[in-house]
Formats: sequence, C-alpha cells, structure tokens
Amino acid sequence: VGITTAVSVGIGTALRSQCENKAIRMKSADDDNDYGQDGVNSDSSTSELFRIGYLSDIEGNWEYFLECVERSNVLEWEETNSPSSILQNNNNNNEVVTFQRLALSPNTKFIYGGDTVDKGTGDIRLVRALVSLKKRYPTRVHLLVGNRDLNKLRLSSELSESDMNIDFEGDDNFGKPFWNNSAKSLKEYLEELRAEQGANSSLDKLNTRAERLRYMFKHTLGCPDTFEFRREEIRVLAQIYGEYPANSDTHDVTPIQHAKEVDILEEPATSIEISDDQVVDSFLYEMSPEGSLRQYLHLSSIAAIVGNTIFVHGAIDRLTMKYVPSPNTKFELPTTSPPSFTAPDTTITTPDGGRIVENVHEWVQSLNEYLQTGVDDYSNRPMWNEERTSRGGEAVLAIQCRPAMWGRSVVCNSYADGGVITTIGAQEVRKQALQTAQEQLDPLVFEGIASNVMDPVPAKWLLEHGIRRIVVGHKPTGDCPAVLSSKYTGVETVAVDTSFSDRKDLNDDENSVKRFGKDRGRAVAMVEIAGEDAFRNRLETAGVLACGTEYSNQFPILSSTRSEDDDDDDYDVVGDPNIGSMVSNGWWIKAAVPPNYHLCRGSGRFIEYDTRLMQDVINDLRY
Repeated sequence: VGITTAVSVGIGTALRSQCENKAIRMKSADDDNDYGQDGVNSDSSTSELFRIGYLSDIEGNWEYFLECVERSNVLEWEETNSPSSILQNNNNNNEVVTFQRLALSPNTKFIYGGDTVDKGTGDIRLVRALVSLKKRYPTRVHLLVGNRDLNKLRLSSELSESDMNIDFEGDDNFGKPFWNNSAKSLKEYLEELRAEQGANSSLDKLNTRAERLRYMFKHTLGCPDTFEFRREEIRVLAQIYGEYPANSDTHDVTPIQHAKEVDILEEPATSIEISDDQVVDSFLYEMSPEGSLRQYLHLSSIAAIVGNTIFVHGAIDRLTMKYVPSPNTKFELPTTSPPSFTAPDTTITTPDGGRIVENVHEWVQSLNEYLQTGVDDYSNRPMWNEERTSRGGEAVLAIQCRPAMWGRSVVCNSYADGGVITTIGAQEVRKQALQTAQEQLDPLVFEGIASNVMDPVPAKWLLEHGIRRIVVGHKPTGDCPAVLSSKYTGVETVAVDTSFSDRKDLNDDENSVKRFGKDRGRAVAMVEIAGEDAFRNRLETAGVLACGTEYSNQFPILSSTRSEDDDDDDYDVVGDPNIGSMVSNGWWIKAAVPPNYHLCRGSGRFIEYDTRLMQDVINDLRY
C-alpha cells in the first residue's frame, strides 16, 4: 500500500501488557509433539488434563482477543526477538511495544472457528497471529473458515478496473446481492450519497473504488464500519513498523502495545494520513499471496474432528450432513431443482452434482478438499472471465451463502435463535420455509432460518461415528455460550458467538463499561474441552456475563462410547447436568452462578435474561 512514516514510535495504549498477569514461556521445539494428531496423550506421566481451546467470531476485535488469550488455558504469548527491520528503522519502539508470538501450552490443541475480520481494528494482527500459530503447530491447530473470511474472495474481481468501468447507471440492480431483495443497488447507494453531500456531482464521479467498497461493506457484507476500522489499523501498524505493508520478517510476530500515557486508538497520530485509496489497497493486499487473509484461507478447513468433538462454523443438520457440494457450484441463485429435504439417501445423486459421503471422517476430509480446490481456483483466476459470468473461487463463495446452496451450507446454517440454542418459534419458521422451498422452488427462504438442533437424524449419524459434541460459532448467542445438553439427542451442541452481547436493558451505571465496543459490551466467553484425552472429556465454559458477573462452569463427561459417560474418581468435580436444559415458558439455563442460574430466552435478535435460585429452576426442568 506504500504507507511510510519517519516518526519514531513513541506510542502506547490503555491495553494492559500480556506479561503482567501471565507468565511468558519460551517454547521448546518439542512442544508440538505433546499430543499426537488424535489427541491421545503420548506422555503417560503428565498430570495435566488434555485440553482443546476454542475461539470463534472475534471479527477483528483486537482488545477482545487479547483478553481471551489472557484467560485461556491453551493459548499464551511467547517472547521473541524484534524483527530486524524494526531494529533498523524504529530504535525507540521497544519502549512501548514488544514483539511476541502466539503459542500453545503443553498437552493442548486449538481450534479457531471462523470469522476473523470486519468488526474491529485488529483484522490484520489477528489473522497474522493465527496464521503464524498454525504454521508452527500444524497438527495441533485447526483454522476454520467463516462467511466473513470467504466473502473477501469477491474483492479482487468486484474492485477490478473492468468492474469499475461498467455502466452501472443503466442497470438498476447492479451490485445488488442476489440473496437479499431488500438491499440497495450500487446506483441507489450513490444517489443517496449524492443527496447527503448536497453535491451536483455525477454518479460516475462518485463511483470511486472507496465508495464501491463502502457500498459492499454496508449493503452486501453487513459491516458498515469496516472501512474506517481498517484505516485505524493501518495507522497503528504504520506507527509500529514505520511502514505498511511491513517487511515480511514481521509477519510471524505480533506487536503487543503496553500501557502508557497516550492511547493510540483514542488519540491517533494525525500526522500519519491514511487515504481512502490506501485503505482499498490494504484490503486487496491482504487477499494477495503475501496477505494475511489469503494465507489464512490456504491453511484453513471447513470442518475439523478432534476425538469425540466435531467443529464447523455453522451447523450440521439434516441438509448439510454427509453432503459435499460439487466443485462446479456457482455463487448465484441455483438453477438446479432443490434436493429432497429429508435425510440424505446414499442411493441417489444430489440434483446439483454434489455427493453423499457416509463416513463422518471422510466427509470432513472431502469438505476440506472442496475448500482448498476452491481457494486454488481463486489463486489461478481471481478476476472475472470476459463475459463476467465466472471467476475463481465461485464454489467456496457459494458455500458461505445459504440460497446458493439450497440451504445446505455447513458454513452458514446455524442453530441459535434469540440467544439460546433453539426456540419453538424458530422450528415453526423452519418447517414453513422448507415447505415453501419445495413447493415454490424458492432458495431465498433459507436466509435467516435456524437448523433443528433437536433433530435425531444427524445426531444418530454422528453417534455412529463416535462424535458426542458439536461446537460452532456464526450466530450470536447472547452474553455466553448457548448449549444443548447431551441428554436430548446424545450429542452435546455448543454455539458461541458473543459479538452482540451487550445488554441495552441494564441501567446506565451497570452498562457504562463497554470494554469491547458497543455491541460486545463487557461480556467474555471462553470455551474449552478438558479430559484424560480427546475421546473422554468435558465441556468447560467461563467468562464474564454482560452484567459484569464472572462465571465458570463444567459439564458432564462425554466419551466416544456413550456407556462410558459416567463420572468417576479421576475428576474432583461432577459436571452440572442442568446447563443447556430448557425450563418452562421458553427459558433456557445458560450458566451457573451459584446460588443462581443465569437464564435466557428470546426470538431472533430479541433476547431477555433472568436470574433464579438453582433449586427453583431444577424444579421447573423440561426434559
């Protein structure tokens, strides 16, 4: 992008140092061998439990990520030398910035569940840190793709010179997303912009790359603030490194800014001007071969299995289970007939040319091969063809769009509704949508519907292959994880996305601290899986509720074989069997804060909370 500054890096932030409350360990070269690929402890003498750490949907919120690392039993920062380019160019840098690398604690694995970018000023730093971690722990780290990661494959073609030169004024629908009939077209956006500015400029003059990108963020990607977030991050990186993009020797390390008198994010260095074009170039650079997000996609997966737990970004339901899309799937409304909306049948071919894979492990492998085939396709042809009918990466753009997949997107289907794992209302909406899709051949009905987490069909399939737990992100779940207890289907389902966790119902005093922005507020959600190995373990959730209350919960032990679930003397604490259970009037038990349970219910984006004595709630359980 060519941003350079000669100013010394006399900066600081209000972020507390990661060194202050957590020891920094120098990693041994042998650390990656603590556990084999299947999570079986290869050192029988260790007394530590095997742990899987899980984070998802950080979406560029750098302060939130730092908090999660500080609370994690799996992730930690390790000391590393400053990049040589920094030592040469910024002699004062080490006074306020240290360079560290994200590392894994012994006897652990880590899964990032997707959606790395868009909602904060830390997109580039977060993705670089995760990519570096994956490269150093290739068998112990799994990076999953979310819709916010995959949809950036659109940028190179839709911001290309040929697209910028299209006569959009003669096409009232140009740029309008096919999956959202209510969205504005590019022409409508620019007309609105002209009216706001009170200018007499032609629409063609307003049609800059920057405005085209702002339009995409606001009306097709659901993140209207992303452009300005990126401007701020470029400014921070330019201060730290002296330039952006920084020298490649900085890609493997993470700058940690220590508390000083001035907060760079509150009082940015106005001497470093970041133009609109530089912001656009940054998004294109990060999707280039050297860019952070492009590397993330090359190292990522659609699904991962560790022992008795399967991880995807969205949902495994009756439509997505066993299904592997055709590599020729297009990012558009499908022209094929819809599939039968029942459990997949291995004796038939799916209408769209996809295929059915019965074995869950082979299914995961096939999905991940599908992803890498699509990413490679993008690498080979990132721009439109001459007719503007095809571009590289079409198939993986399609899998992050439910209408394009006839609702069979394991990346974007989702369980949660109203802050809980499921609601009766959501299941009624789903039933009607499936009927409409079949009768009216309308794939748009899949936008916004929730998967049936209570469906015994996918649960039976997973149980047959030793899978006892599903962990997902993607859909906001209020101020803590939404869980379905394994007592309902035999499979424990965990959904965690606290990107919209702030509570507007709290009074001003209680709601005054919005540590992680206006949407996240102060809530923090940590999910880990701990046990003797990856096949016998329990879910642990911990963090801070939106009201500021800390919680720490353990769930019952699950084994790959259900008959071995009972707790034994190997564990000091018996897991709470009630969290993840439904009580009357749509309430769900979401967390235990003794002597109370934290309850939640809702519909869509409406969520309400309650706190009740544990014994009163137990008397009201609905199994």
